[in-house]
Amino acid sequence: MATATVMGGAQWPRSSEMVILGQAAGLGLVTGMRSMLGVRILASSAERGAFDGQRGSFWRALRSPVAQRVMSVLAGGELLMDKLPSAPSRLSRGPLSGRLVIGALLGAAVGSQSPEKNMRVAGAVVGAVAAAVGAVIGNRARVWLNRGTRVPAPVGAMIEDAVAFGLGALAARR
Repeated sequence: MATATVMGGAQWPRSSEMVILGQAAGLGLVTGMRSMLGVRILASSAERGAFDGQRGSFWRALRSPVAQRVMSVLAGGELLMDKLPSAPSRLSRGPLSGRLVIGALLGAAVGSQSPEKNMRVAGAVVGAVAAAVGAVIGNRARVWLNRGTRVPAPVGAMIEDAVAFGLGALAARR
């Protein structure tokens, strides 16, 4: 297994860096599809002990019962609101900016698992880029389902929900 030398001369496996960046990408993709779902999945994983090695106020807050409830309400509300015809496009400036910021924050959070300081930055970049990709792919898939296959918009949204949940479950695995 390839290793990287980190501060103090300790060896850390490079494959772990790839797993972390994969988590950042997965959570970013999910965030691009459903802005609050990535946060809810990370909070749920942290609460179940997936990130037990992580300390600090962010992780403590994410594991709190209040945060668990708030994230559930926000993610659930978004899943419902997304089905409405009045929902704004995820590619408009406000929603897309929010998704990029959330993707970057999630990427930085999972990047903090590494002893390498630059993994937080790498995770943030990967998370934001993946959120942009997820937003575009999700949008295009919904348009194609609705126009190309005549799948009703709410059904297309539920298909996207299922894909986002599956990607999120894979991304949060440790």
